[in-house]
Amino acid sequence: MPSVALGVKVFSRVSKLSELLNSIPKGIFDTVYVADDGESDPQKKELYSNNHDYDLIILDLEYDSGLGFGRRRIIEEMDEEYLLIVDSDHEVPDNVDVLINQMESSPEFGGIAGLWLEDGSLVGGCHDLFEEGKVLIRDIRDGKEASIIEGHPIIPFEFVPNTAIFRSACLDSYAWDEEYIIGSEHLDFYVGHKRHTDWKFGVCPSVLFPHKPGGDSSYLQNRQSAAKNMDSKSYFLEKWGYEQVVWNDVFPPQYQHRQVLLNQYLLSSTKSKALVQSFLDAVQNIRGFFA
Repeated sequence: MPSVALGVKVFSRVSKLSELLNSIPKGIFDTVYVADDGESDPQKKELYSNNHDYDLIILDLEYDSGLGFGRRRIIEEMDEEYLLIVDSDHEVPDNVDVLINQMESSPEFGGIAGLWLEDGSLVGGCHDLFEEGKVLIRDIRDGKEASIIEGHPIIPFEFVPNTAIFRSACLDSYAWDEEYIIGSEHLDFYVGHKRHTDWKFGVCPSVLFPHKPGGDSSYLQNRQSAAKNMDSKSYFLEKWGYEQVVWNDVFPPQYQHRQVLLNQYLLSSTKSKALVQSFLDAVQNIRGFFA
């Protein structure tokens, strides 16, 4: 069995983190790294002091350092061959070793993800990345075929869910940018690999990670901050030389209202969609200014 670590960045949501840590199957993970950039909390200290079936390493970060910085610190700290990245509102399924076995048999893959099981529904958000001029398009390529590896399917995508196991060599090639506090960091990761590496990514629908989103007011205020999210997007656009990012008929549930808006105005061209997205971004910037 190869050496495998789990990494999670934590701000608050101690009860969800507890559920995550308690869900980790025995005998699979050597180390769990928790990158904590939240406030000091007696509940956290108690949780961190509990006995676990793995080595629990807490990385105490400066307050609100951000997701990109937290994941980079995990990568710097780890020496395992593989790293499973999840969020604190996930739980780890018992068959997560399927992803490890597939990675062992598929050296061309830098990472393989499972899907999310959320309120009885499957959630993925898998898609591919296209460029049209200076616009990044998030869509799905035609003619996708699943491969059966270690008895389970893998479907290739250029962007996969945030419940994926990565090869350490892949993370050495390109990892999360610590400039992102919240928002756009996951997209940056896959654009970076598309531009600079040859690693492939895919999803295995046999592995389902329970997902229980939400949190207290402190968490939601931070996670949904219009100012922080728009700062991240502005940085992303400037970094990669894009003018805009648009979805093409593969909107995740939280963005369905944007697809409705595009359909209402019969905007079929990338340029038109980019204009509407720029208007929505301007609204977000205004919200962030007055927050």
